[in-house]
Amino acid sequence: MVFVVAAVLIAAVTGSVYNATQHVPDFYTEALHVEPTTAHETGEVLEEQVFAFSNQVKKPRPWSLRLTDKQINSWLAADLKEKFPELLPEHIEDPRIAVKGKTLLVGCKYNGQSLNSILAVSLDCFLLEGEPNVVGIQLHNVTAGALPIPLGQLISEIDTYAGKAEIPIRWQQRDGDPVALITIPSTGKDIEGEIRIEALEFKDGEILLSGKTIKTEEELEEEAVAAPQDPPASSPMQESPDES
Repeated sequence: MVFVVAAVLIAAVTGSVYNATQHVPDFYTEALHVEPTTAHETGEVLEEQVFAFSNQVKKPRPWSLRLTDKQINSWLAADLKEKFPELLPEHIEDPRIAVKGKTLLVGCKYNGQSLNSILAVSLDCFLLEGEPNVVGIQLHNVTAGALPIPLGQLISEIDTYAGKAEIPIRWQQRDGDPVALITIPSTGKDIEGEIRIEALEFKDGEILLSGKTIKTEEELEEEAVAAPQDPPASSPMQESPDES
């Protein structure tokens, strides 16, 4: 009798756990609904915006970029697998995002040997004070369906993927949560100066990035040396002595 009760309890717990892993967050359900007829067009608009932005930052000037989560999800649905088939880690499919207030929600399908579920994470993204071009990504909640996942496991996966992509990451704690710190390069090929990120904002449905590209001291000195010098001021003509 004891074994029967134990078996029933194990089955009940197993069924509850399985049902919990099959839960789909509301934001992910909404983000999956991308209109196929407009997805490619919207994705192309996003690519054009990003291309124009990449040209903006190459010259000394202020610049800004505004993207919506709908644009990003359209590109993820229509273009990611076609144009960057090797970008996603193994077992990951259909990534989507949503911006709710100042929080970024990221979800995807996970199809593994022992788990098929929707993985979701809640993030806060911000610029780190005192360190130029350092973006902090604070991890709040990570779930498989409705079940929480230990953050240590996700951090290990992030470190592995970042290492393969040659993205340097360091970690800090903020309010008890792990924070990934990523330094955005300030210089690069064809960039005439140094990039300075001044604002990174998240608000309902939108991501806003702004800053400026400034000339370095070396570039300013080179320009000063190369600039044509003004001719010296001529002295007033002396009067000829009176003829005797």
